[in-house]
Amino acid sequence: MLLPVILTHLVHYTHAFSIPSLPRLNSFVSASHTHTQQQPLQDTLGAWIEREERIALDKLLANVAPGGRNVWGKGVADGTVVASPSQDGPDYWFQWVRDAAITMNTLVDVYADDPSSSSASSLATILDAYTSLQRDIQHTSNPSGTLDDLSGLGEPKFHVDGTPFTASWGRPQRDGPALRALTLMHYLREYNASHPELWSSEASEAFFRPYYTVEMPPRSVIKADLEYVSHFWNQSSFDLWEEVEGLHFFTLMVSVRSLKEGSVLARSFGDMGAADWYEEQAGYIENLLGKFWNPIKGHLVETLWSKRSGLDCGLLLGSLHALPPLGSDDEAVYPPWSDEILVSLLALARDQRDRFPINSRPSEDQDDGGETDAFEGTGLGRYPEDVYDGYGTSNRGGNPWFLCTSSAAEILYLTASHISIAGNLTITDLGLPFYQSLLATSSLDVELSTYGPSDALFHSALERLQATGDQFLEVLETHVDADGSMSEQFDRIDGFARGARDLTWSYGAFLQAVRARKVLRAL
Repeated sequence: MLLPVILTHLVHYTHAFSIPSLPRLNSFVSASHTHTQQQPLQDTLGAWIEREERIALDKLLANVAPGGRNVWGKGVADGTVVASPSQDGPDYWFQWVRDAAITMNTLVDVYADDPSSSSASSLATILDAYTSLQRDIQHTSNPSGTLDDLSGLGEPKFHVDGTPFTASWGRPQRDGPALRALTLMHYLREYNASHPELWSSEASEAFFRPYYTVEMPPRSVIKADLEYVSHFWNQSSFDLWEEVEGLHFFTLMVSVRSLKEGSVLARSFGDMGAADWYEEQAGYIENLLGKFWNPIKGHLVETLWSKRSGLDCGLLLGSLHALPPLGSDDEAVYPPWSDEILVSLLALARDQRDRFPINSRPSEDQDDGGETDAFEGTGLGRYPEDVYDGYGTSNRGGNPWFLCTSSAAEILYLTASHISIAGNLTITDLGLPFYQSLLATSSLDVELSTYGPSDALFHSALERLQATGDQFLEVLETHVDADGSMSEQFDRIDGFARGARDLTWSYGAFLQAVRARKVLRAL
């Protein structure tokens, strides 16, 4: 048995990838559930964020079993994340593998804020139930296939009781297994850090068994997902919006990240052959990801060889969900601060600003001589060609989404943090359009160069990154309901909520943006 070696490697792995503590979120604070007409909230952004953070966590947990008030007594299996309590027009009363993994990853962050608290104990119960349910789901035959040949892991969604959804759908979707593996590896790191005594106890082997064992065919959750990703990444699938079949930026970004982290974990368990295989496949994916930069369009594209423009909120999400753990020596592929992501965000924001009337209304302090090329916060939808309006297809097109708008803010906060920590900002030919637009209202000349703390442009860029990130959150402040509720979308014309109510991912994306803002402000 390799248990002593495994434990030694896992302890090293955990400390190498530990996440610094952040200000504790006041978890499990109840919020009003009375739906009232949407009204702008009249207070400072900071005060609104502090209040909305509590509301968002409360409303996110309401959609999670066990314990969520929206799922209690409704036949929802423990460990389930329902996408939304909406069951009619539209019906989101399902668990998507992708959405659930992303939500649970947010809860791992909250757990790690204060692992000794009573709320962390409740979160551990939820995360343990999630692990157990995902193992059951993996073993459940479904329209995508079975566990025996791994094909069943590409099934995108299940009923809330854990049984397979068998109606027609866009399947397979290959991002779910990668995201699930990332979430559970994140949980292992944080749980290990808060329970260091576990690794030398008699309970260690039983604890690890559901997560990772060396055996093949794979029967542990993370191992099965890593095997799926490493063998199926180069096959087409439907995108995260479940509409287009092909090879997708978001899917490949989370796939390469899962395989890189999986390689480290496999080595910790003495699974050397698998570790080498995962690392090799990750290298192939990185090479393919280079093809997603389109030099003619001047931005990344979400799907290769697609008729669409390629501008897509999935580019932002792929960058965010493929970041290495803090403390890792591994370099990210297209991190939020990369020129490719920033210029793609700029192009998407400009398109959405002009596309949605709600974004075109001038602010009170903007006169006719304002800088139209200035990069400012705006409501972001999924992609320019979107025709889903929250209830069905519409000739007038789609709407801004809460989760996409939050993700833009998070990109900018993380970029500012990276520049601040690095102590320098290098403006290249590729990134020049972004920084020129970011600093369009400044009197400074934005030129190709490297700037440091002694340069005014360095500080102006940091200030504008945070200020523009705040502008994206101010858009959310304007369009949330008066009780802090976030739906899936807000209307392109009048700004009122549309689509599935209390979308779990909307709350999670907001919480992640706020977390990134806290990190930046603490520097």
